[in-house]
Amino acid sequence: MCCIQGPNHEKWNNNIKMSEISTAFDNEKEFVLKGVLSTIKEVVTAQQFDVWFSCLRISSITSNSIIFVAPNNFIREWLNSHYNDLFSSVVYKVLNSSREIIFSTEEEVFGRLPATSFSPDEVLSGQRSLEENCTMPLFKYYSFENFVVGPSNRLAHAAAVAVSESPGLTYNPLFIHGSSGLGKTHLLHAINDVLLSKHMMKTLYLPCERFVNHYISTIRTNTWESFRSFYRNIDALLIDDIQSFENSQGSREEFFHTFNALYNAKRQIVITSDCPPESIATLEDRLISRFKWGLLCSIDNTTRETRIAIAEKKASLWGINLSHEAASYLAENITGNIRELEGAIARLSREEKMTRSSITLDRVRKIVWELSGNRKYVSIEAVMKAVSERFNVRVSQLQSRCRTRSLAFPRQIAMHLSRKLTKMSLMEIGGHLGGRDHSTVIHADEKITRMLKKDKNLNIILQKLESELRK
Repeated sequence: MCCIQGPNHEKWNNNIKMSEISTAFDNEKEFVLKGVLSTIKEVVTAQQFDVWFSCLRISSITSNSIIFVAPNNFIREWLNSHYNDLFSSVVYKVLNSSREIIFSTEEEVFGRLPATSFSPDEVLSGQRSLEENCTMPLFKYYSFENFVVGPSNRLAHAAAVAVSESPGLTYNPLFIHGSSGLGKTHLLHAINDVLLSKHMMKTLYLPCERFVNHYISTIRTNTWESFRSFYRNIDALLIDDIQSFENSQGSREEFFHTFNALYNAKRQIVITSDCPPESIATLEDRLISRFKWGLLCSIDNTTRETRIAIAEKKASLWGINLSHEAASYLAENITGNIRELEGAIARLSREEKMTRSSITLDRVRKIVWELSGNRKYVSIEAVMKAVSERFNVRVSQLQSRCRTRSLAFPRQIAMHLSRKLTKMSLMEIGGHLGGRDHSTVIHADEKITRMLKKDKNLNIILQKLESELRK
């Protein structure tokens, strides 16, 4: 029998020991992760688990802390904001001791795709490519099935579906613009998901800011061949928030040539922006004209009915039993972007699980009040009293069915102020003012809002009324 002697033997022996230690650590992480996820799976819905938890890994476990790795910053921040307490209790249950819960991202832990720049060398390495990071959908939730279609987004949705079915042939490029939080990114990910799953295409989704950062990084490294090869050897480019090109002339120049290369090769291009191409400052005419080669469509602010449908859909995805009345109240009082509505639904889901009680309209009102910055609400009785005194009519006349102008106008004022200052739903406001339906309240509110833009005297009167009511 012979023995291996000398330094090489010692090095080989040390490598075996290190390998055994590494394997042991990996086994521990897998064991803990499996225990944590299986416990969480028992207390959240299947949809929630699939969206937020199934993608997690564990980077390290120490006597003081445990680091969970999420695929991107959005999921990391959401887990940290909404599920930190849940993870603390579950980890304590699995490990029988408390640990500090730390959420990180694959970029931070594994050194891939730093937030400020891309490394072309990493892109082309065998470890993990930029394509894998950028083409992976942010959420499986962002699908066409989960997109609520209404009058404000019908054209954009139809165009997105058409592009996903016939990439490179229909609406190329597709340019979708609209205010933040109305569903542009949702449609981008839905298109990307279909292109990946159905057409098996090599796609690239990224925010425009990342393209700019990659461009800056390439200037430093002088790796232009890698940069250009990366962006031009794909089947579809989906780029979000193109208005970020506003202050970067060099990246606009490079994107112009990238656009031409992809378009001439009949590769699909989908672009989103918070405004139409011609409204993006410093954007060259040649880019503006190219963005209009395909289809230009907008997503407008959602209607009340669409917001109700969105609230009910998102509540269903979160596993919340939300009444139509509660969904209507959310839609009437959260009229900004859809992300605010999502935030309210997430809060309700968390409270429902913590209290283990059903969602009531009072709880919905409380959440809306907290999200609105704890603003002071007034009673509808106070509104009617103030309006009756200012316009010299009785409260009973405001509540009557009489439609003479001398009563209709102050009644519309009361509806407008009630919608703005009280916690009441449209139906409740209409009920207090003569048993009228929600559409009457909406019409009154919109009419007074239009009048305020033209009538300075009315503006002064309502400002004074509102100031007195808020005291």
